[in-house]
Amino acid sequence: MQNDFPHIVFRKPVISDAQAIWKLVQTSPPLAMNSLYCYLILCAHFADTSVVVESPERLCGYISAYVPPDRQNTLFVWQVVVNPVCQGKGVAKTMLKTILQRQYSVPVSYLETTVNPSNLASDALFHSLAKTLNTSCEKRVLFSEKDFGESAHEDEILYRIGPFDTQIQKEEP
Repeated sequence: MQNDFPHIVFRKPVISDAQAIWKLVQTSPPLAMNSLYCYLILCAHFADTSVVVESPERLCGYISAYVPPDRQNTLFVWQVVVNPVCQGKGVAKTMLKTILQRQYSVPVSYLETTVNPSNLASDALFHSLAKTLNTSCEKRVLFSEKDFGESAHEDEILYRIGPFDTQIQKEEP
């Protein structure tokens, strides 16, 4: 990816990225819109587990993620967004691989996320990642439509990918 697009930089987010991330999410339906404050907190508190991608022209993508306190070997991916002009170029998968290859206090051997049944692009992304990591992707309902009450919302399906060894992935070309 970086050889194909040498002008693209993958890095940890900083607080000054929050407004651009917020605007990118606003223009990327059907992603759930969070407050600007939420993105400020994510950039301030979860930078080590998140990633932004930028080119000289624009913010190309963002992933917010965190390590759940009760599952230190798991990275939970909360939101993945790629600028429409950058889609279809492997940016999302490279962002995922970038944060999986970072050093954590406990080695990460599982990735979890939720995907709506109608989000075919995310379904394909996470199945492709599982294949790249040579592991399985188990799925189950985490939050049902009923959990969302009066708001019209699809089930949130938990994808659990793993186990995998990110050290092996670092050595690949």
